[in-house]
Amino acid sequence: MTGSRPLWIAALLLVGAAGAFWGAGTVPVALLCLASVAAVVALSGAARRVLGALLVVVGIAAAFSGHWLALAGGVLVAGSGALQVALGARMPKIGVGGQKARAHEPETDMWRALERGDDPTDDRTPGGHSSNE
Repeated sequence: MTGSRPLWIAALLLVGAAGAFWGAGTVPVALLCLASVAAVVALSGAARRVLGALLVVVGIAAAFSGHWLALAGGVLVAGSGALQVALGARMPKIGVGGQKARAHEPETDMWRALERGDDPTDDRTPGGHSSNE
């Protein structure tokens, strides 16, 4: 399995559980499942494992509400939680790639200057004075 596949499996299990709980009339637990999708994607490492353990407990507790859809939702939530506990440290954190330091690229800097409204071909320094003055 690749690193991101268990993450998306866990998220899809939670979405399926939300649908099951919604159908069973357990809307607060359905909303908790949807919020957990965002948490699974945003967290990493130990925090994701703690969330997984909490989801196992919630899944087991919610499965005993009596409705067959709630039972199915509880199994899905517990499965997602177990997956996070087992593989949570190896799952990637989404959005980390955009926070890496970028290399200095003159062409990109020129486009950014244009976006700011500066003229990148102007020989003035950022202070506004010409280097010839």
